[in-house]
Amino acid sequence: MAPFFKLIRWKNLLLIAIAQILVKYFLINPFGLKTNLTTSSFSVLLIATLFITAAGYIINDIIDTKADSINTPQKQIISIEISKNNAYKWYYILSVLGISFGSFLAYKIEKPLYSFIFIGITLLLYWYSKHLKSTVLIGNVLVSLLLAFSIIMIPIFEMPQQMNSLQWDFFIYLMVIIFGSYFMLIFLLNLIREIIKDIEDIDGDFNAGYKTLPIIFGRKRARNITLFITTFTLFTLVFLLLKFQINYNYFKFYVLFFIITPLLYFTYKLWNAKSKQEFTFLSSLIKMIIFFGILSIPLVSKTLQHAFN
Repeated sequence: MAPFFKLIRWKNLLLIAIAQILVKYFLINPFGLKTNLTTSSFSVLLIATLFITAAGYIINDIIDTKADSINTPQKQIISIEISKNNAYKWYYILSVLGISFGSFLAYKIEKPLYSFIFIGITLLLYWYSKHLKSTVLIGNVLVSLLLAFSIIMIPIFEMPQQMNSLQWDFFIYLMVIIFGSYFMLIFLLNLIREIIKDIEDIDGDFNAGYKTLPIIFGRKRARNITLFITTFTLFTLVFLLLKFQINYNYFKFYVLFFIITPLLYFTYKLWNAKSKQEFTFLSSLIKMIIFFGILSIPLVSKTLQHAFN
């Protein structure tokens, strides 16, 4: 089973699961809102999300076989450890199960149109792997939006049918300020990582006929675009800390030392990066920063509780 778990990127799936669990139990439940999802219903949503995401990773590897044979031959799984035929079978099984679980949940909470969310994400992940991944920036933006959307899915499904004015105001505050901030942070950080990966994989992508950002504009220009996005992300983080005048010192300390400082170090290393090994390191570093960003959710919950007490 080890090749299968590597194929579905179990570490990435674990990161998504942690994010959704923290949002549910630290940003929704502690504030007394009567929401749609019981523990069992939330489990169904989590399973549906993970199955569809895993299927997305599989179809991406199937279509990327040629490029991966050059970019990461030591990590290639399709056609070496798992046949392409079996990989397709797993893709269809996980896609069908993910859509089925999601549709069941949508009908259970009496919002049947929400089933199209799961169908749409499945189709978008296929379209990304088949067509958009090989285009300039569009694929990078789409996959980053889908990752960030995994955070927003929780309040969308949790939104109660009826709320009084105070509860509604608080829910909107939660959506716009907190979830908006996390959505933006995860989107920007993953967009940076996607471009870094394209720079890292430029040789195999060129051989496969892809037209990614570094192939069209060159490594240096792609790196400079990434530097610009990273700088914007840093300024956004500092702005959010200053704008909301957060008085919870543990949260300030955490953001400063576990998100902003590593991101500053990332910027420094990116400025001087030239080799494939350096970009591989940067890809791992930005993934770690995303992880630390997600782990800040309990501190945000504490900050909100301090503000509303």
